[in-house]
Amino acid sequence: MNMLKETPRIGQQLLDVPMGEMIESMAMSIAKAQMALDTNSIEVAEMMGGLSVVKGELNGEEFINFKDSRVFFGKEKISVENAVITYNTTQDDALKGQIYTPDTATGNDPSNGNNDDIFEAGSTTGTIKLKDTNIINEIIVPQRLSMLELGFSPTFYQFVDTMIRVSISITFSREGSSSVSIDRNTESKSNSASFSWRKGLKTNKTVTTTQVNANFSQKYSYSAEGSSILQTKLVPIPPPAALEERIQQQMEIAREEAES
Repeated sequence: MNMLKETPRIGQQLLDVPMGEMIESMAMSIAKAQMALDTNSIEVAEMMGGLSVVKGELNGEEFINFKDSRVFFGKEKISVENAVITYNTTQDDALKGQIYTPDTATGNDPSNGNNDDIFEAGSTTGTIKLKDTNIINEIIVPQRLSMLELGFSPTFYQFVDTMIRVSISITFSREGSSSVSIDRNTESKSNSASFSWRKGLKTNKTVTTTQVNANFSQKYSYSAEGSSILQTKLVPIPPPAALEERIQQQMEIAREEAES
């Protein structure tokens, strides 16, 4: 196949480039990244609300549990009656330890329990009750608050000003050269004949030999360049108004429960 006689089809080659697939792939990558950001923000919002979702598997089945994600911040006074209720209903071992730990001292050792002069073990394992001799009305315990109650809010991010640019460059070039050299050599041979009874007749024959040296060369080059640019900006956006309203409602309910 003589490449020098081929007609370049640059236009068709540009049409053959899968521009649509390249742009779609970039756009889907942004969409997946946005979904991952939103999922992470939702998980952060759950954690800041005071409960973190804990997923696990039991006997081949998935189950969902919740973990207290509130933090200790400051202290508060609660009545001893509310302290008993809190101890007997909470699953927070750290908070239980702040309300009551039994006295394990022996002999003349000093007491090492916490509020063991106010509470004692109840009739049911894991519960407490007030001692009959108790004269204390209130105790101070660490206060657990959610991040939302402390004024924090989850941050949401969004891709904005996204620009997708795909550039394709195809270069076609060709060049050819040829050369022909000819060496010509001639040899002549003559034959003659004469007769006595008539005028002599002479015949000459010439043989020519030609040597041809032909040189031919061709060059062909093709280059294609492709580049793609994906430029976007990631900025934080304020929480939705509905979420902020819901947070305020939950904080009011929490305050009412604490005061009742």
